[in-house]
Amino acid sequence: MSSATYNQGSSTRGCPRYASDNVHAEVSKAKDKQAPPRQRLTDPLPLARMFDRVALPTPLPSTPSVLYHYTSAVGAEGIISSQQFWATAHHCTNDTAELSSADTTILEVATDLRRTTSGTAARVLDVFLANYAKAHVLRSITVCLACFTTARDDHDQWRKYGDDGRGICLGIRLLNEPGPKQQASALMQVDYSEPSWSETIRTEFGRILEFMAGVSNIPKNVALGASALKRQAAFQAIIAKRAEWAGEQEFRHVTLVADSASDQLKSRPSETGAKVYFPVVVRANNRPIAFAEILIGPNNTSAETQLDWTSS
Repeated sequence: MSSATYNQGSSTRGCPRYASDNVHAEVSKAKDKQAPPRQRLTDPLPLARMFDRVALPTPLPSTPSVLYHYTSAVGAEGIISSQQFWATAHHCTNDTAELSSADTTILEVATDLRRTTSGTAARVLDVFLANYAKAHVLRSITVCLACFTTARDDHDQWRKYGDDGRGICLGIRLLNEPGPKQQASALMQVDYSEPSWSETIRTEFGRILEFMAGVSNIPKNVALGASALKRQAAFQAIIAKRAEWAGEQEFRHVTLVADSASDQLKSRPSETGAKVYFPVVVRANNRPIAFAEILIGPNNTSAETQLDWTSS
């Protein structure tokens, strides 16, 4: 777990409807204009902006009112003083399969769908499958993760992330308000179930392919369809973790850092080498973090630390 913005309006278990809805809008636009004889879709959305137009008017029922972040006392002090979290780059987390856990499932579903698909939709799948490895989100953009849990005062969380119980657990209240506009980010619930990954990918790929089936088989349209599949696959890659991590009950605040903004990435030393991270602003307009509670670790016996934190 690395170290999310916490506004309920941006919370999602992925954003399964977004990629296909974008294609649907472009298809509808082409049809409205009655573009004979071949419909041409336009303006594929870059992966770096895939959170830009996510429309989620209400939070998911599974979104909790409070999320918890375990850290050292020094880390907690830094979070409170800076009003930021350090979102760790995907290649610097403690999960060696970060962003790649769902790869096999994604490819299996796409290959299976290809057997019963024809026309433009089939061509879209062919392009997606042929380019999946080189266009993978791992290679396309830096994904930075600030991670939280629903587990309050949890022994394993204290041990792994709270300085072996000597640290601090910050309870962050989720607020129903817009997040900072300058960040391409969203709060996402991690999915630890392979059958769930398969079902989601099959459903959402199916929606995209259904839209593409009625579109002319020209390169621009195929590229847009493949881009939509790529974005959906990226969402699934970001939220999928293997079942062995399920005890962490994780929600992650995901920030996408494009190459053009790579100068905003920072680096810090750690026991396992340099960690790349992105400073995440918690709330818009410099509003302070909304703490629900601050817990002192069970192995933190410093009276001074307890006094400092209870007075914050």
